[in-house]
Amino acid sequence: MAYLQRFKNWLSEPINGYVIGLFRVFYGLFMSYEIANYIFTGMVNAFFVSPKINFPYEGFEWIQPPPAPILSAILYVMLGCAFLITIGVWMKWVARLFAGFYLYVLFLDKSLYNNHIYLFILLAILLSFTHADQFASIRKRKLPGIAVPRWQQFMLGAQVMCVYFFASLVKMRSDWWVLKQPVSIISEAIPADSFLAGLYKSELGINLMVYMGFSLDFFAPVLLWYKPLRKWVVIPFALFHYSNSGIFGDIGIFPFVMMASLILYFELEEIPLLRRFYPNLSTKNNALPSPAVSKLSVWFLLAYFSFQLLFPLRGLFLPNDLDYTTIGNRFSWRVKADSRMVSEFKIVMKDPATGEEVDINYRTMVNNVQIQSMLYDPRMMMDFAKMMHREATKIGVPNAALYARIKLSLNGRPPQYFINPEVDMIKVNYSPFKKLDWVIPVER
Repeated sequence: MAYLQRFKNWLSEPINGYVIGLFRVFYGLFMSYEIANYIFTGMVNAFFVSPKINFPYEGFEWIQPPPAPILSAILYVMLGCAFLITIGVWMKWVARLFAGFYLYVLFLDKSLYNNHIYLFILLAILLSFTHADQFASIRKRKLPGIAVPRWQQFMLGAQVMCVYFFASLVKMRSDWWVLKQPVSIISEAIPADSFLAGLYKSELGINLMVYMGFSLDFFAPVLLWYKPLRKWVVIPFALFHYSNSGIFGDIGIFPFVMMASLILYFELEEIPLLRRFYPNLSTKNNALPSPAVSKLSVWFLLAYFSFQLLFPLRGLFLPNDLDYTTIGNRFSWRVKADSRMVSEFKIVMKDPATGEEVDINYRTMVNNVQIQSMLYDPRMMMDFAKMMHREATKIGVPNAALYARIKLSLNGRPPQYFINPEVDMIKVNYSPFKKLDWVIPVER
C-alpha cells in the first residue's frame, strides 16, 4: 500500500500543461491529414460500395455499413472534429465524438483494422480526460495556472508505451532471432532506389533491424521514462520511426505520430526549444497547486491499463496458433508479426449435382485489402464462403460447395496450404475456444 500511495502522490504532482497541449496540436494535425486522406482517396467507395461483402467482427454483425452518403458525412464530421482538437475548441466532447465515429468505422469491416488506427482512437479517448485544451489553444484558459496533475501526461505516454512493450513481446520468437524473419523478407521488398536500400539490404542492415528493433521496443520504458537517459535516446527513437516510414509502405502517418509522442516523456523544462520560446512557463516559477488526483481517477487508470496489459495476451491462451491464424491478433499491438508469400490463391465453387467446378473471380467481390486480410485470417475465408452460399442459393444451386486453395510461405518457410483444400468452407464453423481442424498447421 505504501508503494500505491507513493505512486498516487507522484501522479498528483504538478507539471507544465504545455507539453500535453503541444501533443494535442500534433495529434489534431495528424488526424486531420489522416481523415482528409480517407475522404480524398475514396475510402467509402473502396470499402463500402465496390465490395460485395464486408467482414464484421464476431458478435458485432449487427453493425452494418449505412448508405455511402452517410458514411461520407461521418468522415467530414470526423475531419471537423480533428480540426477542433487541433485548435483546442470543445476538445473533450469532440475528441469523444471523433473516437466514437472512428471506432464505428473500424468495426464495419475487419480488414480495416491496423494497430495505428486503434492507437489513434485510444489517444482521442484519453485526451478527452485531460486539460490539454487549456494550452497552445485559441480558447481562453480557465485553469488558475499552467500546472496539471502528472497523471494526465503519464497516461498518454503509458498508452504509447503499450505499443513498444507488445511489439517487443512479438519479437521474442525463433523466427525473429534465428530466421531473422520477417525482417529479411521486408528488406528484400525495399525498392532498390530507396535511400535506405544500401543499408537495409545488407547483412549489417538486417542485423541492425533485428537487434536494434527489439532493443528499442523492449527497453523503451527505461530509456524514455528514466530522466538521465531520455534526452540521449530521443534521436535513436526518432530515427527508428523515420526509417520505418521508409521501409513500410502501409503504415502511413503512424511513425510520425510516434515521433510526436516522444514529447510525452519529457517535462517542458527539459525541451530546449520550448524553454527558449517560453522562458517564463516553468512550473517552478508558477508554483500553483494542481488538482489532486481523485480515487476515481486512480481506479480508472488501474482498470484501463489492466485491460490494456491483459487483453492483448488473450491469444496466448486460445487453442489456435496465434501468429498463423491471427486469432487474438487484433487489438494486441502485434506489429509486423510475420510475412506471407502467396504462391496460389484460388476459390472454387462446385455443384455436387453435376460435378461442375467454377473458379470464383473473387477480385470482383472484395478489394485488395480484404484479400490480404483473408490470407491471414481463416475466419474471413469462412465468411466469404457463407456469402457465396447465399448467392448460389439465389441462382438455384443451394447445395454448392466451396473450396479455398491457398498456398503460402510463412516467414520464408516452404509453401504449404493454409486451409485444407478438400474441406467445404460453407460447412465449417468457428469458435475461439476450439481448434480449427480445417486450418493446416504450419510446419515449423
